[in-house]
Amino acid sequence: MANQGDETKLRRARRAAGMSQGEVHRKLVEARRRRNKMPPKLASVKRQYTAWESGRVQPTDWREELCEVFGLPAAALGLADTMKEPPAAPAGSGVPPEQREFGDDEYLLSVRGYIQNLVSLDNRFGGDDLVRMSYRFFQSLHELIGSGRYEQRLERDFNAAAGELAEVVGWLAYDAEKHQRVREMNHESLYYTRLAGDRSIELLTIQNASMHAGAMGRPGEALQLARSVLEGREALTPRLRALFLTRKARALAQAGDESAISLFGEIKSLYLDGVADSDPPWAWWIDERELAWHEAMAKRDLQQSGLAIAEFEHSVEATAPSETRSQYLHRAYLLQAQVELGSWVDVEQTIKSIIPLVKQVASTRTAVILRNTIAKVATRTKVPDSIATSIAQLSIALETTDI
Repeated sequence: MANQGDETKLRRARRAAGMSQGEVHRKLVEARRRRNKMPPKLASVKRQYTAWESGRVQPTDWREELCEVFGLPAAALGLADTMKEPPAAPAGSGVPPEQREFGDDEYLLSVRGYIQNLVSLDNRFGGDDLVRMSYRFFQSLHELIGSGRYEQRLERDFNAAAGELAEVVGWLAYDAEKHQRVREMNHESLYYTRLAGDRSIELLTIQNASMHAGAMGRPGEALQLARSVLEGREALTPRLRALFLTRKARALAQAGDESAISLFGEIKSLYLDGVADSDPPWAWWIDERELAWHEAMAKRDLQQSGLAIAEFEHSVEATAPSETRSQYLHRAYLLQAQVELGSWVDVEQTIKSIIPLVKQVASTRTAVILRNTIAKVATRTKVPDSIATSIAQLSIALETTDI
């Protein structure tokens, strides 16, 4: 861990450069890209930099970027002692850290690095290939914590890391259509985050559980989970309130309650209030794309496919090209809506944009949507020959990527 002097050097360097933390965050992302390394979202960089500047964590994998941003050598920033190889897996690698017999600072840092890598890899490649390995690693961490083989001063940190890892594994399992594993990991995440007092990841897991309940045809459960947060005593930031109102709207729509649509006006207003300093680091994904997609899904659940199509198109347009898994998923939902409306010219164009992504992303959830859409086309009459050909090409692409 960095000492008090290291913290002072990094903070003093920022102040001497006359930069706000926001400026530093943006410059770090730019420096990361210049090195052809995938940067996390800006909110994640904000969380990381706060930890570095306070001395809680050493920036082992961002040493060069920090030196570039401040135009100073590592020693001047108090980072000279981080020149050794970082204990975490290489940036972008999905390989879990080597299992340890005892948990110390170095191992805890490697666990956190692995979690960050999993999120980055999921954004590009989907959850299918990551869920098994990450679940096995969670089991090893679960065993280490359960046996008490760690430095006692790090107990809360290890519980928090286990809770965050379980949340990520649960999400990966959801994308891979491993639904029993989703429920198991959500329960594990809630267990560990509550032990750690980590309300931030606990809230994320509750929203995941609401999402999963809705996807499994349990809108009543999904609504209860959303209301447990909305109607609790906790003061929510505008962005968090928008998130849980969205979960409420989705649950109401799935239950056939048309009042769901009226909630999106308030949701958009809350979203436009912007991000608060107290927002959790994971709030980066509550964005314009996400809200457009949820509104589209609510309208589709209420049999308003004609009104939903514009929101599905918006969700695709607002998705960054680098987020290939999200590109794949949102285009699949757009294709589904276009087929339902018989918009054949648009269908053909969307299929052409999806086929290259089939080879890049392993997301069973998305593949299921596409296969269901292919089956729906087969039941339609008067399908243009060009569409039948494109659908056949999509089907072949899905089959050839199955392992």
